[in-house]
Amino acid sequence: MIKVIFFDLGNTYAQGTCAQFVNRSYKVLGINKTFSRKEVVFDIAFNKGEIDIEEFFKRFFNVPISPEQMHQLIELWKNNWKPAPEMLELVNALKQNYRLGIISNSDAINSPNYAQKGWYAPFEVLILSHELGLLKPDLKIYEIALEKMHAEAEECLFIDDQEDCLKTARELGMKTILYRSIDQLKKDLKKQSIQF
Repeated sequence: MIKVIFFDLGNTYAQGTCAQFVNRSYKVLGINKTFSRKEVVFDIAFNKGEIDIEEFFKRFFNVPISPEQMHQLIELWKNNWKPAPEMLELVNALKQNYRLGIISNSDAINSPNYAQKGWYAPFEVLILSHELGLLKPDLKIYEIALEKMHAEAEECLFIDDQEDCLKTARELGMKTILYRSIDQLKKDLKKQSIQF
């Protein structure tokens, strides 16, 4: 029986895309090109909390960035991802019957921003990569989540938009849902007899 539901943040609980952020950033930086998914460089050091956002942007964009441009990029980053009203409604409904948590590859800029806006309020446990120095799909991050939630894997459901992150959760014994849209999520929750 499911007692705990863990959510991923980016593109699951909070909506927004890397392409959206990068294309807006290109305009700020005067770069005349369009973002292609193939250009994504997953910065492990940033998500592990080993480098700050300014260093991440310098590495990612690989162009000179003025202080004003850096400020604009940070604001774009902070405002690129946010929960849709329908997701907030669903999470608050789930909170009535289940304990909720977050397991996410995160960063030190957005996390305090989400907390300040109250987006973490429904969640009892936050497992954030930049605080732990671990990334999904590392098994250890899921084990820490179970330990902090005082739950067995079989009691947990994990929702994420990345199949490789779900695979590790399943290997531990968690139920999983691959997130594609809020409507699909609601259907999949009903299939797993989750009440909301």
